[in-house]
Amino acid sequence: MPLKSKFFLFFTTIFVLFNLSVFPQIVFRDLPNYKINTSDLLFFDITDTRQIIPLNGIWKVYPKNDTEKSVNINVPSVFKGSGEFIFQKSFKLTENQIKGNKIDLVFFGLNYSADISLNKIIIYRHTGGDLPFTVRLPRDILKSDGDNVISVSLVYKLDSENTIPLKQRFFFPQNFGGLIRDVYLHLIPNINLQKTELSSSIDFKGNKATVTINSQIVNNQFRNPGDTLPELSNFTFVTQIFSPDGRTISVSDKKDFELKRNREIQIKNSLTISNPVLWSPENPQSYLVRLEIFSGENLIDRYDQSVALFSLTVSKENLLLNNQPFNINGVTYIPSFKTFGSMMTYAQMESDIMKIKDTGFNSVRFAKSIPHPYFLKLCETYGLIPIIEVPLANIPEGLSNSINFTARVKNYLNLLIDAYSKFSAFSVLNLGSSFIQKSESHRSFLNNISSFVKSKRNVLVAASFFRTEVDEVDGVDLYGIEIFNHTINDFENEIKSIQEKLGKGRLFISEATYTASIGQTDGYVNNYSFEAQAKFFEDLLNFSEQNNLAGYFVNTMFDLRGDYASLTSGYDEDNVYRIGLITEDRKQERLAYKVVSAKLRNAERVTIPIGAKKDDAPMIFIVTGLLLALVMGVLVNSGKKFRDDASRALLRPYNFFADVRDQRIISAYHSIYLAIVVSLVNALIAANVLYYLKTSFFFEKFLLSFGSPAIMSAVSYLAWHPFNAIVWLFVITIIVLIILMLLIKAAAFFVKTKVYLSSTFFTVVWSLLPIVLLIPVGIVLYRLLNADVANLYIFISLIAIKLWLLYRLIKGIYVIYDVNPSTVYFYSIVFILGVMTVVTVYYEVNSSVVENILLTLKQFNII
Repeated sequence: MPLKSKFFLFFTTIFVLFNLSVFPQIVFRDLPNYKINTSDLLFFDITDTRQIIPLNGIWKVYPKNDTEKSVNINVPSVFKGSGEFIFQKSFKLTENQIKGNKIDLVFFGLNYSADISLNKIIIYRHTGGDLPFTVRLPRDILKSDGDNVISVSLVYKLDSENTIPLKQRFFFPQNFGGLIRDVYLHLIPNINLQKTELSSSIDFKGNKATVTINSQIVNNQFRNPGDTLPELSNFTFVTQIFSPDGRTISVSDKKDFELKRNREIQIKNSLTISNPVLWSPENPQSYLVRLEIFSGENLIDRYDQSVALFSLTVSKENLLLNNQPFNINGVTYIPSFKTFGSMMTYAQMESDIMKIKDTGFNSVRFAKSIPHPYFLKLCETYGLIPIIEVPLANIPEGLSNSINFTARVKNYLNLLIDAYSKFSAFSVLNLGSSFIQKSESHRSFLNNISSFVKSKRNVLVAASFFRTEVDEVDGVDLYGIEIFNHTINDFENEIKSIQEKLGKGRLFISEATYTASIGQTDGYVNNYSFEAQAKFFEDLLNFSEQNNLAGYFVNTMFDLRGDYASLTSGYDEDNVYRIGLITEDRKQERLAYKVVSAKLRNAERVTIPIGAKKDDAPMIFIVTGLLLALVMGVLVNSGKKFRDDASRALLRPYNFFADVRDQRIISAYHSIYLAIVVSLVNALIAANVLYYLKTSFFFEKFLLSFGSPAIMSAVSYLAWHPFNAIVWLFVITIIVLIILMLLIKAAAFFVKTKVYLSSTFFTVVWSLLPIVLLIPVGIVLYRLLNADVANLYIFISLIAIKLWLLYRLIKGIYVIYDVNPSTVYFYSIVFILGVMTVVTVYYEVNSSVVENILLTLKQFNII
């Protein structure tokens, strides 16, 4: 972006911003006829010795400290809005179930933080995030002679410093509170495989694979006073690995061991598979590892786990899958189902993954959200390499330096790694997006976090950087760059430079986004059309193939909706972001989908029409400008009085305002007409500017820094509806003029001169007279800005005119007050700075606006 453009974008984003805070009615939404998929025994760890008890269905919920407002809701479900709620569910267990099993309470996801209680005793504190987690239910608290009550004290509110994700979220999916996924009890025998860690290595020269299994076996049996049966202490540990056909045992192992009550033992064994079947997107075949504990001939516990044998490594020249060069042809996937957010049925999950696979992609990046665990199972089954991402983006530098925030991220990663540890397809973890390479804070943060991840699990660590400024960071294996609404060919030289520094095998396009905000046109020469989107992705795939990138991720598979309205994606009352290959309802495949699918599947090329450039300048700007010119012509020719008043107000303002102070005759009719014209001209100029900025990436991120959905929605609406913008901005300008009149009148109580309300009206209106000179500009301003020839000077001129109007207003005030000018200048400046300070402090406290604005300015190289 040229330096001039950067500066004019910065200047034009200095607005008076407002926010509307309300306390909306909390409404819970649940999926109709939702059922937990317990038929998938392997996924839910159901075997001959293990079972689950679903806790979905009716739960009681009420606001904290207000039990009288309790209602029944279904779980899983979501709610919009913030607050603290208590969720309660009763369940029964038999005496044999309690005595004979270790009982875990499993949450596939709740949002955001919660205290978990069992029978009014707190047993676990979930620090935050919609990650899956498991809670051990203490046996001494459970009751077999009555109802057991699970109570979840849930707090949901995102902020700018303490939550993951943060409050400001660019193109993130809607974030809802609630118990958003399945909840169930998992019953495991007292003598059990408590924890199993599986790892594999492949010897390509020897054509064999080694599966290493580290098992922690515990004996939780306890003796009752009346027990007469002998204690079980001698066991056999049997390991079997079944080939992908499910029938053949590839290898097995037996170990005898002794384990007394309230003891545990670690057993580590390694099994070698000759001529292994390696998993790949083209051949998604997995082995089944079965671990069993026997006492004599009696089966005590059985645990099954799927294992995909593959190797994904990075070299300087290539990304290697199973020791062969591999290119990621990926797509981001952000679950979003209208008003249900990421909540979906198992059938919907499978349908989406199948669609991604059928398109021809070999990898999926679960961007900006934490995936349901079932997605990992589906990726392994259908042949997609999953990339799990920490839902963090645009982290302010001060926050990335915070010890508390870093500790919070590490705790979050601990939960994440533990939650997905049993899925062998989990081989790449992305630490977040929109990092700035030149930020030492971001580099230090990435280095610290990546080292922590690698100490916990052997995975490739990736990070996604804003634009194409990337340099090596210790601990990061894969480097992604983000492209937004600019063809990848514009960055060819930068990409080749990065490849030389880092190696071709380490660089990929982590997020290629193109907004189709204007929909269907007759060709791709029209920016932000479906055709332009298709051309954008066609260029991306061709570039990746020709330049040997490690890969790319098209952003995104399906349209999604977020918590903030978007400018660049086009205004939508439901905040739908039109960036997907397929619509949110999964019914309409866009031209971009057909182009990408044909390319990936080596099918016949889909033609993208070139078309002809269309003029998108709204006619309302011309009509309004001509109408204003006509009105001003009538006023000027209405008589000598208006011409004289206008001439004196413009050329000799001191004398004019002295006449106002002395109550000399000023036409009220002329002043009212002038107020209308002034307000309309201001609205016309502002509407032109907003319409031009509607596709500005910088402007949207700047506004998002305030963390206000109301601001985003209002500005997006006005930017995309020029006629409505003129009307509303006209009304707002009138209101501002009235407020100014009242403020000037109120301040007059502190001066000796008597100031009439009519005098303040004349002063405000006639001080703004020079703005009528911009009527011709209002007709052509959008076209001038769209030409992008002298935008910096245009905006500097507009700002200079605004300052001139302010100077004239202050002059009018001190003249009608008949006081020393310096006094009025001083208090005016104090008042303006005071208002700016109050607004800044408000948004700083609520949204850390200063840090976020500084980050945005740094991302766009303005500072």
